[in-house]
Amino acid sequence: MKVFSFSLRAWMRYFGSPLFGIILYIVAFFLVSDESFEEYYISFGAWAYIYDVIIAIAWSAINLEISFIVSDALDKVLPWTTKPFWRFLTQSSLQLVLTILMLFGCLTSYIYVFHLEQWTEHDLTIIFIPTAIIAGLISLLVMGVNVGVLFFQRWQATQLEAEQLKQANLENQIQILTQQLDPHFLFNNFNTLSSLIEENPKSANQFLAKMSDVYRYVLLNRDQKVVTLKEELEMIEAYTHLLKERFGEHLQVAIDIALPQQRLSLPVLALQNLVENAVKHNIINAQNPLLITIRANKDLLAVENTFQPKLHAENSNKVGLKNIQDRYKLLSKKSIKVENKGQLFRVTLPLLDL
Repeated sequence: MKVFSFSLRAWMRYFGSPLFGIILYIVAFFLVSDESFEEYYISFGAWAYIYDVIIAIAWSAINLEISFIVSDALDKVLPWTTKPFWRFLTQSSLQLVLTILMLFGCLTSYIYVFHLEQWTEHDLTIIFIPTAIIAGLISLLVMGVNVGVLFFQRWQATQLEAEQLKQANLENQIQILTQQLDPHFLFNNFNTLSSLIEENPKSANQFLAKMSDVYRYVLLNRDQKVVTLKEELEMIEAYTHLLKERFGEHLQVAIDIALPQQRLSLPVLALQNLVENAVKHNIINAQNPLLITIRANKDLLAVENTFQPKLHAENSNKVGLKNIQDRYKLLSKKSIKVENKGQLFRVTLPLLDL
């Protein structure tokens, strides 16, 4: 999620205050049409216009700071999340009262700066009332913008937190799913190693070396979400050596993958899991040799094996294809494809360009 990082208050101070001040001045100038007010401009000329603009911008800046102070103070005693109606009523009332008091102070400064003691109560009323209405509306607008952006930033922070929690949960699920592969993998290979130690110590040493290579790969990549197909194929080469110690020539693994596809990625140990499942669930003997073919076409990796299922499959930790499918769901919107064509069983994995 993209986070828009900006300071509302800095923007309002540098741009909002002058803008609202000028708007207040322009609107008040055209609404207030009194002879005394016109005489004021004629008497003092350009200086009167300049002073008006300065006062309007200063009022806007002070009003803005008061809006921030009121908002911060009420956040502690009357937050929006608990009593939004009373918060709105309290903040808007305070904002309007303080706006009128500031406007009264600005008008008083006119009288003393320009010596306008001759202005009557009627003159002051005609100037004060429309200006107060405009100032009040602008003050409420400032409050609305401040509150609106506050809610947006809180919503954005909530969304970011939710996304971070989702990502953390995703990584945790992937780690759990990956770790589920380890016990069955170790169990099979330790059984094979135990048999080889008694029958053929030299082969046992070679087997142990390959087993170390495979398990080193598992340990190095257990915290990874994905690996390149090239890395997985290198591990499969060592892994098939282990399998051939158990099944000899009755097991054949053919790999046909071009270099460009090997740069793409897939969930760690996904390919090993498919090869292991093919061996686990199919008959492998002289009469029924098992052929596993691994090939890639564009961004798809197909793992095929001759389909000769055992009547009673080996005990499974129920990971298998569901494990791989679950990891693909967590990593991308792509899914695996499983096909059983009678004599041929095929699983197609999407290759990820990450």
